Amino acid sequence: MKRFVVLAVPLVLLAGAAGIRVAQFHGAARPGVHVLGIDVGGESRTGIESAIRSWSAQPVTIRAGGRSYHVRRGWLVAVDSRATAARALSAGSLASLVAARRVDVEPVAGRAGDAGNVLREIARAGRAAVSATVRVEGARARTTPARTGLRLDRDALLDRLVHHERELEAPLARVAPARSDAAARRAAASVERLVGEPVAIDYHGARRGALTPVQLARAVRIRPTAHDFAVSLDGNRLARVVRPRLGKWIERARNARFVVAGDLVRVAPSRPGRDVAPEQLAAAVASAADGGHVARIELGARDADLTTAKARALGIRRKLVSYTTQMGESSSNRIHNVHLMADFIDGTLVKPGAAFSFNEVVGPRTAERGFLEGQMIIGSLVLPSIGGGVCQTATTLFNDAFELGLPILARTNHNLYLAHYPLGRDATVSWGGPDFVFRNDLKHGLLIKASYTDQTLTFTVYGTPEGRRVVSHTSPQSNWTSPGMNYAIDPNAPRGSVKVVKGTGEQGFDIQVTRKVYDRNGRLLRSNLFKSHYIPDSPTTVYGPGGHPPGPYIVLPTTT
Repeated sequence: MKRFVVLAVPLVLLAGAAGIRVAQFHGAARPGVHVLGIDVGGESRTGIESAIRSWSAQPVTIRAGGRSYHVRRGWLVAVDSRATAARALSAGSLASLVAARRVDVEPVAGRAGDAGNVLREIARAGRAAVSATVRVEGARARTTPARTGLRLDRDALLDRLVHHERELEAPLARVAPARSDAAARRAAASVERLVGEPVAIDYHGARRGALTPVQLARAVRIRPTAHDFAVSLDGNRLARVVRPRLGKWIERARNARFVVAGDLVRVAPSRPGRDVAPEQLAAAVASAADGGHVARIELGARDADLTTAKARALGIRRKLVSYTTQMGESSSNRIHNVHLMADFIDGTLVKPGAAFSFNEVVGPRTAERGFLEGQMIIGSLVLPSIGGGVCQTATTLFNDAFELGLPILARTNHNLYLAHYPLGRDATVSWGGPDFVFRNDLKHGLLIKASYTDQTLTFTVYGTPEGRRVVSHTSPQSNWTSPGMNYAIDPNAPRGSVKVVKGTGEQGFDIQVTRKVYDRNGRLLRSNLFKSHYIPDSPTTVYGPGGHPPGPYIVLPTTT
């Protein structure tokens, strides 16, 4: 009995002491609990959260690329203090109340919302990976080496910040280049194999010369893939070299043609030809480079660019609209230019959905292309210009598109009203300036044919009628403006000179043309308003270089 009493007393004392420790740490972290390297044993939830906020406010130093960045931890790491405090309060065991043992609690943390700006700045210490390259110089393949890149490991950086480091080097991960030096060497070897020796051309037993290493090298194509290089031969480039050697065996394909007879159009069929087959040629040459060095080639069928089937599918069957303008008082040069531009446009096909651009079809109006000096309007001056007459051509075509009900994408009226054009329905163009553009929104293609005399220009458009109806109205002239003095500087005039060029005195005015386009069922397709502002034909005081016009002025083009 005495022995039982002796043993019971220490147990009672120990239990009492444990009870006191439990009571002491009630609502607080147990001894040895650490958060973010901070000992929070005995701290309440409020104390733990306060410690986390203090940790977030501490400065850290991050070194990268020879620079040091001094920032607060909280700029990069966002710690959920409430959730982390809850983890700390539940960490450890009852045994730690008697014998404390360190327990590190993993914080609930992630990247701070504004961390991107700081991380981007630190990431500049990295460098992009550079792939190896292969190029052909003469008849040799040259390579440039790859370079491994360095990229900021953002997750590793944040992990090191969470695990207490105050000064650290930014962790940079190595980034392998997409295409290695070994890949470049393999590609270079393939190039050397293809161009190492001449390749003879054999057509049905007849030798037609040989492709030299330099000619072969010019046809080599090196295309980067995801992790390698694809080396091949360009059959079209090889064909341009081989084709002249096979001239007597080559038959040119003939395009289908649209033949106009009165108001109707028929299709003259295309004819296929025989020509070098680029893919077969490239394969034969590549095979010859592997051994034998003789490429045996064949001629393949070559379809016309415009086959009979394609031509018929365009649905060009009869005349849709024709418009004629008068030349008026025109010089022989102007008439020549109008005829030349009409020839450029004659036979143009506009596929469904495609746009017609006057400047793209006609091209630059230069003496080298056969254009002669005519006249152009700048301000209220009529000046000499290569290619004069262009606006008559554009005006005639504009009225065809207008009457067809096509969408007009670009149109500009002349500065001065010219009486031989329809009122409010003229169009001016210039190279590098205003263009005339319309779109074919019909279900079929359009064929534009030109005809002319020295007095008239006519464009006729053929297709398939879709039953459209166009209703237009021209408003009365309004906003009349009287002539006044205009001013210009002429870089070509004598320095300090001044002269007055008289105008006709005609008044300027505004006018509007409305157009409504209906389909065959009477449904309104589009309603357009074409506004034109014509300036008065005023006198112009023209100053030479160094002159000082008293009001707004234009600068005339420089001639050479």
